[in-house]
Amino acid sequence: MILRPFVCLLAVWLASAQELTLRPTLQAGDSFQLEYTRIIEDSRRPQANGRIRAFIAVHVLEANPKGFLLRWTSGASSVDNPEIVRNPVAAAAASALKDHALEVQLGPDGQYLGLRNQAATAARLQAAMDKMLESLGRQFTDPAQRQSVEGLVRRLMSPQVLLGQATRDVQTYFALNGIAIAAGKPAVQAIEQPAPFGGGTLAATYTLALDSMDAHSARLSSATAYDSEELSRMASRFFAQLTAGSQAPAAPPALEMADSAAYTYNRAYGLMSDILVRRRLTGAGGMNRLEGWDVKLMRHPGEDDRQ
Repeated sequence: MILRPFVCLLAVWLASAQELTLRPTLQAGDSFQLEYTRIIEDSRRPQANGRIRAFIAVHVLEANPKGFLLRWTSGASSVDNPEIVRNPVAAAAASALKDHALEVQLGPDGQYLGLRNQAATAARLQAAMDKMLESLGRQFTDPAQRQSVEGLVRRLMSPQVLLGQATRDVQTYFALNGIAIAAGKPAVQAIEQPAPFGGGTLAATYTLALDSMDAHSARLSSATAYDSEELSRMASRFFAQLTAGSQAPAAPPALEMADSAAYTYNRAYGLMSDILVRRRLTGAGGMNRLEGWDVKLMRHPGEDDRQ
């Protein structure tokens, strides 16, 4: 009889030791800092390969059973190769939110819900896009050509796409929040992801695994495999638009794309201390493009903030 409570407690401990629910333990007033590094390597444009690094300050405005409200502020960024940001569309999107804090809404398990100030954020992005198109239009003397280019950019950089890019870092950091997973039992799910060419979504198979865990941290990994045939068809339609072609090529380009990610989870705060994401796109003719995101928790909520 004496052993039964001990055995029950041991069974509960063993079960919990093998299972993990990713959920932040943040409190109002907490703050932390992240470092984001974006990596670009493209065999077609090796002169534009490089890294963009930026620091993010996050402050918890609200924390209650309904969820969290965060102020997410991007600091100045540094670029090791100026060619990376010569693209006028990318430059306009990057500068649009300078000194503009995102008000991020998270659910009770820390899952990303959206922006409280989405309307204001969208307006700033649209204003930046309009200004960029006005500047770009001055480069064309033919009104028809100018109208065609403007129409194409507006289709490819819709308000939904712009908002998705503006919140990409936020969604990357909180992507696994709310998920419960057990060691030795990878979770496999069919998902839809934003397409890399134009708008729409692309079918994919997502696999997440809990690789190891102790009292302080956990390590997880994921892989995403995409439908290569649909990817090739999307690319065909996209490049037909760029060349003003009315018909897609008879033989769409053969493309393959895959994502991989590794996470280190801080169990004390329910925050990711390290994230490494890699997306590789390969195709005929030696095409090989790598996009990477490295995220580090540089300063976690201090223990002094909790007293």
